[in-house]
Amino acid sequence: MRGAAMIGLIVLVLLCGEVSAGSHSLRYFLTGMTPIPGLPEFVGVGYVDGVQFVMYDSDRRELIPREQWMVESEGPASWEGKKQFIQDMETRFKSWIPLLMSRWNLTGGIHVHQLMTGCDLWDDGIVSGFIQYGWDGHDFISFDKDRMVWVTQMPWGEITKNRWDRMPGKNQRCKHFLEVYCIEWLRKYLEYGQRELRVVAPVVSFTHLGDSNRLSCAVTGFYPQAIEVNLWRDGVVIGETLSTGILPNHDSTYQIRKWIEFDPEDQAEYSCRVEHSGMKETLVVIYEPKSRSQVAVTVGIVVGVLVLIALIIVAVVIYKKKGRGKSNYNPANRSDSGDSSARSSMCS
Repeated sequence: MRGAAMIGLIVLVLLCGEVSAGSHSLRYFLTGMTPIPGLPEFVGVGYVDGVQFVMYDSDRRELIPREQWMVESEGPASWEGKKQFIQDMETRFKSWIPLLMSRWNLTGGIHVHQLMTGCDLWDDGIVSGFIQYGWDGHDFISFDKDRMVWVTQMPWGEITKNRWDRMPGKNQRCKHFLEVYCIEWLRKYLEYGQRELRVVAPVVSFTHLGDSNRLSCAVTGFYPQAIEVNLWRDGVVIGETLSTGILPNHDSTYQIRKWIEFDPEDQAEYSCRVEHSGMKETLVVIYEPKSRSQVAVTVGIVVGVLVLIALIIVAVVIYKKKGRGKSNYNPANRSDSGDSSARSSMCS
């Protein structure tokens, strides 16, 4: 069970961490482990912009689409080719695990070997990518595509590094995969899922929560998940903030909340600034304390009441002046015509 928890934790951290706004991403996670009752020995999953679109496991041995647009868009030949590729990776992982155990001088226990790879496409056309291997939750070896060499912090990882760096064409193929194939796949999947993978601008609220001293900026309903959310005080970004991380909503959009502990009596200006590909410019929401709003409302009510009183006084004065100026007024006149004249004047 420890192996399963480790897989879930690593994938959650990589997918729910904040990603810079203005980019699209393609991610693959391949995981092999020593046999655990009730769990497959090999699992592969793919995500585009944080949405899982494909998976495979060694128990079912089938490549399973997770999104309808993937089913409709990939032809049978392409789908079969992907299935053969992932099954080849399954065979490799099963052979690597005992090899790595021998280098660690391990003879038993639960052990997990992972490959994490993917690429990013930015709105300005810049591309980036990575290939990284892990062992039991630790970084094992990664590819530096700019220098076209493998990098490891593990002493026993030098054996793998030296071997791979000497393999003819391997590093060139890895670089080509990240900069060409991976980006082509990402563009294709974005086109496939253009209706589901739509760009949706976030909804932002910046409030003081209840009776606590917590000032919270809640951002929700956005897609893709790449977003920048920062809290500011008097024009300076606040470095120490707490965050939920990026979390999924039920409708395939995302949410995130950031907050700080603050003094409600502080007169500084606090703001939440959000950058997302669904907005043309940075959204700045300024915190307005309720006390200030209440004062403004109270002052408005008082002014309104005073104005109303003044109008009533003026109306009474004018009415009295008009009454004193009527010289032909006859209080003894009780004829029908007099009553009619009085009713007419009251209704005018």
